[in-house]
Amino acid sequence: MSFKNLIVGFLLFASFGCASSCTSQTDGQTSSIDSAIPEADIPSVIDWTECSGNIGDHGCDFTFQDQNGDDWRLYDHLGSVIILDFSAGWCGYCRVSAGEVQQTQNDYGNQDVIWVTILVEDASGNPADLAYAQEWASTYGITSAPVLVGDRSIIDITAAAGYPVTSWPTFVILDRDLIIQHGLNGWSKDIILQWLDEVLKEE
Repeated sequence: MSFKNLIVGFLLFASFGCASSCTSQTDGQTSSIDSAIPEADIPSVIDWTECSGNIGDHGCDFTFQDQNGDDWRLYDHLGSVIILDFSAGWCGYCRVSAGEVQQTQNDYGNQDVIWVTILVEDASGNPADLAYAQEWASTYGITSAPVLVGDRSIIDITAAAGYPVTSWPTFVILDRDLIIQHGLNGWSKDIILQWLDEVLKEE
């Protein structure tokens, strides 16, 4: 991927443009995302009630099943630096980036960084399921980072109530307060690690 394409991808993320519609497909999986969080559902340490997919805002909460069959909730990880990796099984660069997940988790895990892969579609373009998440984790040797069975309920191209995934993969980096610091449409290991180091240095 050329530098020009990366810049274009970043500008697309910043402007939240999308050429295709993004619809919700839950297939009975556990999922939740909302721009207004009901107060009864907010843990005492969460002191905000609004979220979005915009840089500078708190990322929106969600719960998806991981490759071990357990529920993984974003807001349970307040205090960690999070890399959200929105991927699809048919996407070549998603597979390339998947090969970097475990090494990055090994290198940064002691700083409480979590690389979270959110599989939205399988290799045939169908909604991902638990078996596919397990296959993905096994194929790419992902043993200590969550691989989630996602769906399109997490996507909002306006960024008002979700994440503006306009190409695959899309990456979002959240700081320890779960504020979105960076977003990238497309894959660049150098950019992701540079941004990750910046977030960690700013603490």
